[in-house]
Amino acid sequence: MNSNIAHTWEMHCHSDFSDGALSPQTLYDRALEQQLDHLVLTDHDTAAGFRWLTESGQLSDDLKLWSGAELSSIWQKRSIHVVGIGMDVFSDDWRAVEARYDHIREQRLERLLFVLRREGLSIDEQAVRDQAGEGTLGRPHIARHLVETGQAKNSAQAFKRWLGQGKVGDVKQNWPELERAVDDIRRCGGVAVLAHPHRYKLTWRKLDQLLTDFQLAGGQAVEVSCPAMPPELRKRLVDYCREQDLFIGGGSDFHLPDTPWARLGFYPQWPNDGQRLTDLLESGTLRVFSPDDRC
Repeated sequence: MNSNIAHTWEMHCHSDFSDGALSPQTLYDRALEQQLDHLVLTDHDTAAGFRWLTESGQLSDDLKLWSGAELSSIWQKRSIHVVGIGMDVFSDDWRAVEARYDHIREQRLERLLFVLRREGLSIDEQAVRDQAGEGTLGRPHIARHLVETGQAKNSAQAFKRWLGQGKVGDVKQNWPELERAVDDIRRCGGVAVLAHPHRYKLTWRKLDQLLTDFQLAGGQAVEVSCPAMPPELRKRLVDYCREQDLFIGGGSDFHLPDTPWARLGFYPQWPNDGQRLTDLLESGTLRVFSPDDRC
């Protein structure tokens, strides 16, 4: 297994505007303390945290903040995530993307509340919404509510008993197809990156098919430098990216402060071969959007 090292770029992390534990400002300050040079905030299906930071937060010239999001999608009935970096998240086009995802999550919340209450759990819908605040609603917010109301010892127990994969609360969502997610990112000026391929548990044949379909859809990069990625898979992905002229991405997928395997800014070193996504971003091809920008 590849060991994690400190980097100056973080291209995959989450705040409490989705399922992370830290506020966008606290996350940004943490990155600044760790002497990162670039931070891409990639909350699930929303860039609201980025907008909040640029409009109301305290930013430093020493740490460049990039717009981003991790979009949910479906490919051959599997849940696949696509990280977008550099979109104009103040545009009407992007806000329409977020509204579509919000609608899907609202539909899922209704089904989730129904099945969990049927199991005998007492859930205050407004309290769950308060947990999410301005961010995206998800199972982590229900888990926190169950902990606060004494129905679960901790979030891990809530997922193990009710909310995890294969449990009663594992309510499927009607996410957009992979092609739609990639198009949403590209249309708003961003780079589409296939997130953490090692988590999908695909055969080599299925993985090659996913990579091909992702590239045909307009995908431009693949996360290769990820914590816990098996070396043989990493090599296969690097070879594919080099042969197909795709950029090599990566990041910690940071969510919580006390997870040593996913520390902010820590992930395996970049491979020697291939084009790094950081080189593309540093080239000036993409810009950092401000509240005054529009598509």
